[in-house]
This record gives sequence, structure tokens and C-alpha cells, in this order.
Amino acid sequence: MRSSVPLPTVFFFALASLWHSLGFAGEPQPWGIHVLWPTEAVIDRSLSTEASPLTVRRRLDATAEQIQKLEAVVGPYSPELTAPLTAAAREAEEYGANDAALELYRWALHSTRINSGLGSADQLPLLEGILELLRDQGDPAEVGRQINYFYRLLGRGAEPWSEQRLQASIRWLSVQSEILASSPWQGKESDVLFVVNHGKEMTDAVCESSQWQKPWCKLFSLEVLKLYYLIDFNVDPLVVDSFGVSRDRYANPYQQGVQQNREQSPGEYRLRNVESTLGSTARGLIDRALKLLPEDGLLLHAKADWLLLRGRHSQAMQIYQQLQLQGSVDFSKPGPLPEVPKLSRDHRFSREWAILNVSAEVSQRGNLRNVVVIAPEPSEEKLTGFARRQLRSMRFRPALSELGETVEAPVAWRVEVLR
Repeated sequence: MRSSVPLPTVFFFALASLWHSLGFAGEPQPWGIHVLWPTEAVIDRSLSTEASPLTVRRRLDATAEQIQKLEAVVGPYSPELTAPLTAAAREAEEYGANDAALELYRWALHSTRINSGLGSADQLPLLEGILELLRDQGDPAEVGRQINYFYRLLGRGAEPWSEQRLQASIRWLSVQSEILASSPWQGKESDVLFVVNHGKEMTDAVCESSQWQKPWCKLFSLEVLKLYYLIDFNVDPLVVDSFGVSRDRYANPYQQGVQQNREQSPGEYRLRNVESTLGSTARGLIDRALKLLPEDGLLLHAKADWLLLRGRHSQAMQIYQQLQLQGSVDFSKPGPLPEVPKLSRDHRFSREWAILNVSAEVSQRGNLRNVVVIAPEPSEEKLTGFARRQLRSMRFRPALSELGETVEAPVAWRVEVLR
């Protein structure tokens, strides 16, 4: 018996399955999820070439002995211990003795809390040192726990605000967006929603505060916009077929290689609701900040990037042309989307990563053509195919001529590819 399903419906779902089997996302991917500029901020923690392992151990033992002698004189909770403990932690870090450095940082942190209080700003440099060492361990969950603890100490964004408390909120949101870009969301939808909702609530409150809205409304808005990009990438929209049945437009990103489970969790359902109004929500977020700072180049750039990735080509180009004619930005070379705000990941949280050389051409519509990916090292060649697929699924801001017209332009990039 012949099926009564209309041919367009069959074709649509067959095409969606084909896209999934090829590994292409349904929507353009943002730059910063799998491809980003290499960071020079990561410290090389290998042992110093000037010191042998034996010399390193002797130096660390000597430092430990000095701290023990001081502890015997001043006591285990003396504020005099904090500075030498911090110096010892940094010394161990430089020598690549990460476990020792982590223990020393935590000891210094404990001493600081006892002597300066749980909400003391003196903890912040120590916490940053701990976060960096946890990144070396490649454990985003532990980094998340540590940044959550840090945020609790500084009030979790509660009023009354201070510069320090608001900066702590920005730092928390930044680290959370990085973790969410690096980790699968399946089973963690409620955690994602908490971060998104807290970021939006903080942004709403700050932007309505006459005391704090400048410049904090802009900073919070850009951090929340990062989260919206991640939702747009990770949460696929639902469509209704000709029978009125809701189906995924594309394969479920939470269940790679597994057939779609139609019984959604409450968290997933709520994330899909957020995704369904994301276009207008993000534009409203940026436009509110622009009411406070109507000529701000970064906010205008962010708006144009969002519009272009959402398919609003003509509106985006008007903003780019306006910025270029004002002399705010040089758009003579193409750029990856989004340029503002930049999404960030740490390769230490990835299963595989490589730094590759890319050459291509960006068309007037922002598509990448004639993509060539070269691995400088033979060991990195296995990621060239993955990198090529990711680059072809992305969109780019086209180059503009001096008159503001879009032109095709070649690009040559050194990029970091993460899987």
C-alpha cells in the first residue's frame, strides 16, 4: 500500500537526515564554537630548560622548609603566611609543579579568608591562579564549581552593588559561557537555564539602574548575547509538518547518533521556548543598550553581526557601512561572525585540538569558497577534514570597499580548531 505522506514532507525530512549524516548544522555556526583565533595567553608550564628536575625539587623543598619555619613562629593562621604561600605557589607554577602550586594557592586562600573575611577582594588573584591550574587539568566541571564558589563569596550579583560585585558577575558569566561552549548540554538543561536567566535578570536590573547603567548595561548585554549565540547553536527549533505534528527541524544536538526522543525534559522544553523567540529577544537586548549609548561602535557592531547571522543581510550591511563611513572600524578585510562579542573556548577542555593554516575566499554574501586547510605538523592532519567542514558551515562578514560596497576578498588565517 502506497504511503499517503505528501512528497514535500518526505523530501524535507530526508534532506534533514542527509544534513545530519554529513555533520552540517541547520543554521550557520558561530565562530568560537569549534574554530577560533589561537590564544597567546596560555602559559607554557613545562619544566624550565635552565633547571633540572632535581634542581626544581630542591628549590621547592627549600621554599617549603622556609614556610614551615615561619608557621612554627607565627602560627598556622597568621596573616604573615599569605604572602610567602602565594610566592611559593607561583614558583611551583613556573616550574610546572601544578599539584604543589594548587595546594599552596588553596592554603594561601584559606589564610586570606581567615584574616580578611570571606568577601575580601584579596582572594581574587588567588582564585584566578587556582582557575588557571584547574584549566590545565582539563576539567571544566571543576572550573565551574570554583567560579561558582567565587561568585557566592561576592554576593552572586545581589544588591547593594559595587564595582567589585558587578565585575564578579561579568567574570562569572564569561567563564560560564566558555564552559557551556565546551561541554555537551544533554542532561544539563536546568544548569544552562539558570545561567541564562540569571544573566538576563542581572542585565535587566543593571540597565534600569540610573547609578550603574553606564557602562555596565553594555558589558552585561554583550555577555548575555554570548549565551544567546550558544542557545542558537545548541538548541534546534521545532517545526510543524503537514499533519500538525511537531518535529525537530534538524537532528537533536543533545543525542548525537541516537534517534530523536519525542518526550522532552522540562529543561529542554524551556530551552526550546527561549530559542523560539531568540531573534527578537537578542535585538531587544542590544537596542536597549544602544538607547543608553546610541553611537557606541561595539554595540552597533554586535547588532550587525547578530542580524547577519540571522539572515538579515541588508540591515546588517547598512550598519557595517555606517561604521566604516564614520571611520570607527576598518572593514576592508572579511571577518568571522560574530566579531562582537567574541565567543571563547579553551583547548584544554577539548578532546582534540590543533592550530591550522587556512586560506579561502569570502564572497559578497559572506560564504567561504575554495577552502584550503593545511596542518603545519603531521600529527594535526587528522583535524583538517573536520576544520574544513566547520568552516564551510560558517558565515562571515564580507569585506567592504572604501565606498561601503561588499566585495569578494581572499583570507589567510592561522586558526585554532577544537573538537
